Amino acid sequence: MKYEIAKGISLTTIPTTKFKNNKLVMNFTFPAQHQNYAKLALLAELLENCSAQYNSELLVSRQLSKMYGASFGVTVLRYGNQHTLQVSITFPNDKYLPPKSELTSEILAFLKEMIEDPFIEGDQFNQAYFQIHQGNMVHYLDSIQDNKEFFSTLELQRLYYPNDPDHGHFLMGSHQEMSQISAQELYTFYRWVLNSAKITILAGGDLVDDQLVTGFKEFTSFTDRMPEDYQLRVVPAPISKVQQGTKVIAGSQSVLSMAYELPIYFGDDDYFAAVIFNQLFGGSSRSLLFTNVREKNSLAYDIHSGYNSLVGMVTVQAGIDFKDEDRVIQMVADQLQQTSDGQYSDELLDGVKQALINQHRSEADHLGSLIEKQYLQQMMGFSLSDTKWEQQVASVTRSQIAQVAKRLTLRAIYQLNSRGDA
Repeated sequence: MKYEIAKGISLTTIPTTKFKNNKLVMNFTFPAQHQNYAKLALLAELLENCSAQYNSELLVSRQLSKMYGASFGVTVLRYGNQHTLQVSITFPNDKYLPPKSELTSEILAFLKEMIEDPFIEGDQFNQAYFQIHQGNMVHYLDSIQDNKEFFSTLELQRLYYPNDPDHGHFLMGSHQEMSQISAQELYTFYRWVLNSAKITILAGGDLVDDQLVTGFKEFTSFTDRMPEDYQLRVVPAPISKVQQGTKVIAGSQSVLSMAYELPIYFGDDDYFAAVIFNQLFGGSSRSLLFTNVREKNSLAYDIHSGYNSLVGMVTVQAGIDFKDEDRVIQMVADQLQQTSDGQYSDELLDGVKQALINQHRSEADHLGSLIEKQYLQQMMGFSLSDTKWEQQVASVTRSQIAQVAKRLTLRAIYQLNSRGDA
């Protein structure tokens, strides 16, 4: 069921008695703008670890323990053009607790405290608390370069969107942006998020709808707002040539990352063909890339592809020896051509389809996956029953997959090269 808490604030309930836990997810959303990335990432860190009443991480942890080990988290996400502050909490169902337990009301009170009553001094966040977590975030941003695969992914993203920082920029900002935020500036930004963001709440489990509606209407900041409309899909600007970047590093393993534009999005007619294409190409351990590049030719420590249906992008990443780089690039192109030409067995195609169906069925065993699926379908205005979803997967043809493969256009290559130096 869907309820309106206020204009611009909705609650969707997903009733199920299948799980021993319940889960609440709150999404505060607005258009993605790179100027806000560092601020929202730091805000998420502050809201997760402290409030006026629970003014230390220890007190937050103790309160969660009192609520039978409830799990609480705040994070930042980007769904296409949408920037999101996500607050979530998972907690046991009352029927599995001592008699007369009413944990849901405690959970709602805890959420209200953590979201609406942060640890502040006047018109800014508590300075000592702020500086500790700002330092933690700066340290994290500095450490990213030590994770070669993740660092390569971020650099590839910058190349893919050469003149679009809203999508090319890292979701948590940069060292410089993070270190320049003041406690007062962040508190002003916090008030803006609370008062203007579109808020979508999803509640899964064995819960009482009326109790949730009443509880969320008691949040003093949940007042009417008019969020601006924007296109969720990301369409990259045209480029005149493939964007390339290289960095030489110490060590024995290089990382090759490639990005292709694939203008097929979640809910499009060719969406299911694109999903299966990716699994055949490099998205599974039975794929052409994994089998031919890694297993048969030993040219990669690991190689895989990924498909992002909100931005229309297919990526390939491989851990390789530097000397094999040109050969691997050629073999990736060869596997793409094989997919386009239909040079793969019926057994592989059937196996990929069945694996997708099994994965889809297994998601029903995870409450978080059910909520995430509901939210994505709600955002995109595209929904299918489980039966129809499986039928769509099963009905994808070789011809449709070939047409998807032919629509890929290489946009960016990033090479993190190790020459074997210590």
